[in-house]
Amino acid sequence: MRTEGQLRESIQRFQESFWNRKSADRPPVGVYDERMFLPINFLRRPYLRPTVSPDDVTGELVMTEYEYSFANRAVSCDDYTAFSAAWRGVPWLEACCGCAVGYAEGSLAPRHFVESPEDLANVPIPAANGWFDRLRCETGRLEAQAPPDCWISPSILRGPSDVLAAMRGLSWFLLDLYDNPLALLRAAARIGQLLIETVEMHYSIVEPKLGGFGHIFGYWAPGSTVVIQEDAMGMCSPDMYRDIFMQSNAELVHRLGKYVLFHLHTTGYKHYKHVLDIPGIAGLEIGMESIGPTILDLVPVFREILEKSRLILHVGTGFELLPQVLRKLPTEGLFLGIPDKYVRNDQEFHEFTKAMWKS
Repeated sequence: MRTEGQLRESIQRFQESFWNRKSADRPPVGVYDERMFLPINFLRRPYLRPTVSPDDVTGELVMTEYEYSFANRAVSCDDYTAFSAAWRGVPWLEACCGCAVGYAEGSLAPRHFVESPEDLANVPIPAANGWFDRLRCETGRLEAQAPPDCWISPSILRGPSDVLAAMRGLSWFLLDLYDNPLALLRAAARIGQLLIETVEMHYSIVEPKLGGFGHIFGYWAPGSTVVIQEDAMGMCSPDMYRDIFMQSNAELVHRLGKYVLFHLHTTGYKHYKHVLDIPGIAGLEIGMESIGPTILDLVPVFREILEKSRLILHVGTGFELLPQVLRKLPTEGLFLGIPDKYVRNDQEFHEFTKAMWKS
């Protein structure tokens, strides 16, 4: 468990260097357990049925992130915010829009059920299937049980394009982008409204801790915060994002305030320029992938983002290139996430930060 003094030091670093974009000795740097990105690992026992129902998702079935990882973290002097969230194995927004939640060894996945883009207009959103209420109950349970150094974060809440890809099936969704974009545009507005209501529900339950909130991407924010995900758009022309989904994202930013960020993968990031054009967007979160451009290739993109906004960079690959990369980037508005396979203890953390940002 981290002490209150350690927490306040990290919070001050987030406030000044990341949110206020002021010059500092170093930016916030967090060390994270990569196993947390596979929430199927949180199961306390094998799950034996092919479909997951809302009543299944309880503390008796799954551990929290804090139980699984943060309670025994090897690095305690970094800035990664400890969190728990309603089980991230569940595709929550897809389920709330009517998708059945299928279970297979190693993952949970939403099942498509809408037969045509025209049928989207008749789908009740949210569905009367109990998933929204389960999310509310799980959020309340976690908030009541949170340890002193743990924040309760919104769970994974994917954006309208990802939800529509789940409802229609990915192949049909990609065809719909060309065959009936208007149906998708209208459905995206309805899903976007549900996303807003879901985030507002979360913050009606979760209270600020030490003046702010934590998120599953490891950062702290002084106000209610969420990260938009539109991963399906990584496979499409950036103009598709701009013309069909950007407006629903802009409405979310307008409604939820100035601490809304946007999640991207390096395998599909080209719509980032349009994202930066969303009025009030707080910044971008980018996860490095083992395929696609290298972290060094993306330095011009990172610089462009940091000149205009903020960047959370999760270095899942390319750690050996970080010295070259960081020499070319400003620290203002940057938060760096490093897997614990590269930084294994407090001593290695101090050695890493000293080497990267020599005074």
